[in-house]
Amino acid sequence: MPQSGMIFRVLIASPSDCDTERRVVPEVIHRWNATHSRETGAIMESVLWETHSRPEFGDRPQGIINRQLGEMSDILIGTFWTRLGTSTGVAESGTAEEIEEFRKAGKPVLLYFSQVPAVPETIDQDQFRALLAYKAKLTTEGLYCTYGSVAELRDLVYRHLNATIAGIHKGPAPAEPEDGSERSLQVFKAQYATFLRRIEAQWVSERDSDPDSTDEGKAIARQAYSDVINFRSMIVKGGEAMINVLDDAAKRLRALERAQMFIDGGVSWERFWEEGNAIIELLKSVPFDGPS
Repeated sequence: MPQSGMIFRVLIASPSDCDTERRVVPEVIHRWNATHSRETGAIMESVLWETHSRPEFGDRPQGIINRQLGEMSDILIGTFWTRLGTSTGVAESGTAEEIEEFRKAGKPVLLYFSQVPAVPETIDQDQFRALLAYKAKLTTEGLYCTYGSVAELRDLVYRHLNATIAGIHKGPAPAEPEDGSERSLQVFKAQYATFLRRIEAQWVSERDSDPDSTDEGKAIARQAYSDVINFRSMIVKGGEAMINVLDDAAKRLRALERAQMFIDGGVSWERFWEEGNAIIELLKSVPFDGPS
């Protein structure tokens, strides 16, 4: 049944060295929507200049981006690594100007600074010094977060978006009429199927990409654990068999997230990916045998 909702547009702002972050943050937003949009009536849309800007003249480039993207957006997520960006003539960089425009408008700004090591030869020292100066200035003007890995950034952005939406969203959209436990079960099954397709696609894509570490695999396990716990909390009566499978899956996902790799000829590496495959098969076996 159709449901009304409220769209919150999230501007993703960053200098040119944050390509990974510009891919990861929209993935986090998609995950939040899949998990929470129905219960809250809130939907977030990722806004990037690559996808949302259009040709226009009559103003400086950053002024056009501010008008086309900034004015229509409700939240800004900014990430920095080794660069601040190029001066716009108004601010230290385009990203800095976008941040300042949001601050003037009283819109939420979530800022993250990467502590991931970079190859020294690739760092523009002038840019890095400018970034450190900008970061020092922000220290006296508000709060920002640092992250040491992509997995940590995923967790931070997810939690902070959750809190931000709770603070600015007036409440869930009007709910559709309740048609009884059978209707609730069908909705639960549809949401679970969406979750399962997404997690399996993410896991298979990472597993088959010839990864050089398990970091992304552990991040997928961490996401899946959070989602499984959410589904587990939705079962308020009956469904004992579902509960047992979800509890088992949650325990194994938590262990997978904490798995250690050893110099053992690849044995622990193979076991990590095999366990992930097995957990996905376990999640596929959830028996929908009672009310949710």
